[in-house]
Amino acid sequence: MNLDPKLLIAGLCILAISFALALIQKQLRQRRLQAAIAPRPQAMAGAKLLADFDNSKARFEGNGAKTIVIVHDFDNPNAYENHRREYLSAREAFEVLAEIRSVDKNTPINIVLHTPGGDRFAGELIAHALKDRANTTAYVPYCAMSAGTTIALATEKVVMGRYASLGPTDAQFGGFPADTFARLLKEKPIQHISDLWLMASFVVEKDLKSAKQRACELLNKKHFQNPDMCALTDFLVSGDLPHGERIGRARAAEFGVNVAKEDCPDEVYRMVETRLELLKTMNGSSGANPDFSSKAPR
Repeated sequence: MNLDPKLLIAGLCILAISFALALIQKQLRQRRLQAAIAPRPQAMAGAKLLADFDNSKARFEGNGAKTIVIVHDFDNPNAYENHRREYLSAREAFEVLAEIRSVDKNTPINIVLHTPGGDRFAGELIAHALKDRANTTAYVPYCAMSAGTTIALATEKVVMGRYASLGPTDAQFGGFPADTFARLLKEKPIQHISDLWLMASFVVEKDLKSAKQRACELLNKKHFQNPDMCALTDFLVSGDLPHGERIGRARAAEFGVNVAKEDCPDEVYRMVETRLELLKTMNGSSGANPDFSSKAPR
């Protein structure tokens, strides 16, 4: 049987092409696999930042204390729907409560705060868990405003940076100070107030009835330097100051806050700055998102 040379050559060409395509496909699969398991630059950066943060925290905890960090990247231009850490939320408060519950009652707690505030309920939850514990210290390297101030005042001592700030703790509703609703009812005829704002005013009125009492109950006894033990919290809750008013270290001491004379340790600044950088790496897919969860003992 004689084979046509042309058919033989064509068959060999097809076989060679098939073999070459098989090799190319194999190489492509290997490259895709390597790309899938190779650490992304962003993930590598996040992992390094997380390690740096853990190292700073470990050095700071050399005295045997437990350190809890509440850091928010407010004014962050990127909106992270699943990992939003711009303000204090109830979700984060429950995580902090779990951390506090996991700490033995004889172990000191250091709480590092860098926050514009946030959900008042969340702040009061954390403050309530701290106020009756011994050996609690709040570290405020830059600012702990609003609900952050409520948390700081629930600890025995506040260590503030040279340029750090606390702030008023009056409640905000819809972006407006609570006391403005009372003024609205006094200064504007009720028939000219919409039903929505009128109902909101009634809700705020109820809140104001217990706001000062709640604030005083959450104040740690170490801050009772005034004969009227509620004078400090009454002033901060009253709304007499703009909500964004800066209360520096010297002024806070004048108001009766038990403020340490020393500045925050360098490790506290490093923890906050590293956590802020870490938050910037979070995009929901980098694989380097910090683990904010905490486990209490069974």
